[in-house]
Amino acid sequence: SSGINAEYGHILTYNCLDSSTEDPGFDESVQIILNHVSNNGPYDGIMAFSQGACLTSMLCSMKRSESALADLSFVMLFNGFRSRITKHDKYYTDVIDTVRSLHVYGQTDEVIPVDMSEKLVASFHDPVKFMHPGGHFVPSSAPVRNFCKEFLHEQLKLKHSS
Repeated sequence: SSGINAEYGHILTYNCLDSSTEDPGFDESVQIILNHVSNNGPYDGIMAFSQGACLTSMLCSMKRSESALADLSFVMLFNGFRSRITKHDKYYTDVIDTVRSLHVYGQTDEVIPVDMSEKLVASFHDPVKFMHPGGHFVPSSAPVRNFCKEFLHEQLKLKHSS
């Protein structure tokens, strides 16, 4: 995303392929999400796409220290990737085992290369994954819908068995 940000006084752009040491707006974004969850939750799961999937992966890592995320039990991440901002390395030092994860990504994605999505998948304990033949989008084909539906049914069973 890009735009002029008055606080930082310049045009902000983001490219998932670039490494950086700066993360303007990250802490504020996390706080907005935590406030929303605290005021409107609880939520069992999060479905996120691309940059949102990147942010969600870091929220999963924060789960142990953030009471607002206590009820979060699963995530569905579409075309996700690990943040390449060095300040965020701490979110990936340990395998993320706080939630069950589904990862769906495109074999021909020209925005998020497959190896970046697979690096995120490897960051989770016992991940479930589906690679579709398309690009950078949330696919709606029957095989993907059925795969996601099965994952959600499993989460519902697990919720009711605990």
